[in-house]
Amino acid sequence: MKLFKEWNVHKYYGPEIVKIMLEELVSRKEKFEKMEKAKMRWSFFAMGCAALFLLFGSRAITSQQVSLNTNILSAVIGHPAVFLLMILLSIGFIQLRYFVKKAKKAEKEFDELREEMIDRSSELWEKDSDWKAREALYSYIKKEHDINLYHK
Repeated sequence: MKLFKEWNVHKYYGPEIVKIMLEELVSRKEKFEKMEKAKMRWSFFAMGCAALFLLFGSRAITSQQVSLNTNILSAVIGHPAVFLLMILLSIGFIQLRYFVKKAKKAEKEFDELREEMIDRSSELWEKDSDWKAREALYSYIKKEHDINLYHK
């Protein structure tokens, strides 16, 4: 996270609470993006494991010439590689579910703070001259961090 000292926008803050809110907003945005990336990585991992499991599982079943009386699950588990892929696949889906929940929570926290800042903008920048500073700060945040503070 870039510090506000480096941003060179200290003259546009207005009250001190604006700086605190913006720093928290940027950190929540970064947390949300981090959770989204982790969610994507685990989904690709789970899809790869599922593809390998289907490939090796079908080979395990066809190589043993499974009859109707044989249990297919015992034939699939009989191969160590297929059993390992089943474990990896289940771990992948558990992690994917975990990061989906974390990403939703991070998005909700980010959106709540962003909407609060939008709602409170009239009391944070009360004077007309402050609204020009607000515009400069909002455009900077939009350009640098892709956070839209103009509307909900």
